[in-house]
Amino acid sequence: MPVAAAVYFAVAEALTNAARHAGACAVQVSLEHADGLLRATVTDDGHGGADPARGTGLAGVERRLATFDGILAVSSPVGGPTIVAIEVPCALSSVKTSSS
Repeated sequence: MPVAAAVYFAVAEALTNAARHAGACAVQVSLEHADGLLRATVTDDGHGGADPARGTGLAGVERRLATFDGILAVSSPVGGPTIVAIEVPCALSSVKTSSS
C-alpha cells in the first residue's frame, strides 16, 4: 500500500500541474505492472516547460518515490507535450482465497 500511495500522489501531482500550469486540453494516464515494476505515465498536450528543479511539487514527488527506489522522469520541451514517467519496484499482492 505505501508504494500505491506514492504512485497515486505522483500521478495526482502530474494531473494538478497539467490543469494549473500547462494549459492542457487533454491528459492521458496509463498504468502497467511488468517485470516487477509499477509504471505510470501522464501525458498532457499543454505548453510544456515543466522542470522538477523549479518547484516543490515534482521535486517532492521525486523524493517520495526515491524512498521506494523509484524514479520520476519528466520530458517537457517548450511547446509541449509534457510526459511524466514514474517507475517503482513493486510486487503484486496475491489474491486471497477462501477454502470454506
